[in-house]
Amino acid sequence: MSNDHHRAKPLKICLIAGETSGDMLGGQLMTALNKISNLPIEFSGIGGEKMKEQGLNSFFPISDLSIMGISEILPYIPRILSRIKETTKKITLRKPDVVVTIDSPGFSLRVASKLKRTNPDTRLIHYVAPSVWAWKPWRAIRMSRYLDRILTLFQFETQYFEDVGLDSVFVGHPIVQSGAMRGDGIGFRTNNGIPPDIKLICILPGSRLVEVSKHLPIIEHTLELLSKKNPIFEVVLPLADDVATSVKSVVQKWPYSITFTEGDDDSKYNAFAASNVALACSGTVALELALADIPYVTIYKMSLFSGIVARSFVKLKYVNLINILLDKEVVPELILENCKPNLILPHLVKALNDTEFRSKQRKYFKAALDLITVGGNLPSERAAQAVLEVIAEKSVFKHNSNQR
Repeated sequence: MSNDHHRAKPLKICLIAGETSGDMLGGQLMTALNKISNLPIEFSGIGGEKMKEQGLNSFFPISDLSIMGISEILPYIPRILSRIKETTKKITLRKPDVVVTIDSPGFSLRVASKLKRTNPDTRLIHYVAPSVWAWKPWRAIRMSRYLDRILTLFQFETQYFEDVGLDSVFVGHPIVQSGAMRGDGIGFRTNNGIPPDIKLICILPGSRLVEVSKHLPIIEHTLELLSKKNPIFEVVLPLADDVATSVKSVVQKWPYSITFTEGDDDSKYNAFAASNVALACSGTVALELALADIPYVTIYKMSLFSGIVARSFVKLKYVNLINILLDKEVVPELILENCKPNLILPHLVKALNDTEFRSKQRKYFKAALDLITVGGNLPSERAAQAVLEVIAEKSVFKHNSNQR
């Protein structure tokens, strides 16, 4: 790095991530921005461990925002409103060159719209398009009034925003740079004393407390039913940081041989590679498991009230990302009222033992993953380039305005 780089006035970039998946994206984006920017960068905002590793001092703990579901969020509304006000105030004082909100639309887009009202010159980019195609089609129109650009993970999403005049850039899905396909299954089994011929079931109950509290009892009962059909199996459970202690305290009482992994992603991906099948909460893990080439079944349970609201508003046939991409149920979905052990069991048995089913699911994984890959640069680098372009446009506009 040159001395000029150190002496130059740094870019001020504010990043707002509201949950674990956003923190991962934010960390990758920060790495890419530092790599391709010609100027030093000062980061501020909200993030978790991955973003802290890249030098972010978070305004407050990211765990304050990790809430999911309609009824689940109600008790936290006063705190969230307070955090929106606090975040907006801190960003205003810093006067960043650009604000990048990452996923978590319930929080981050409220911050963005409030910023645009109070500071109209603020350049705002949202990274990870909210599922306007699934949930609230009118949201794209509203977003176009305060965002300058949106970065999408899926190619088909861009049209929804371009149609309402919002600049949209398809950057590809960051999961393709996760390393999920490079796990060492043999090494994982050897290191954890798991025989090579034993069936290993990977369970992924979610990364939020409200998710794991709903899913763990269902998973426990499903495994109990499975033990009557397949009496010999072991369980591996990669722990999400925010819920590790809670999950461990419940699961270690189960009457099975259970291996926990926690900490880095490599351990999780090694666990995936060692597994014969997975039972997974709906979310980004759908793509990670596909990259790891592990057959699996998707589950998702909400409170009764949240489920009724979701059924009323969600316009999708599927919730699993592989199924959405292919418009076909490749991965069995047992969600809401169908998320019951007796309904999950036959699908889990099939994914575990049926060779034809396993082979067909893996074939479709490849087809789906091809749709989220963009040739050339990594998704994080494409995203970083899109952010720097907005800063450059702002500088040109400011320069031209000063000359008038």
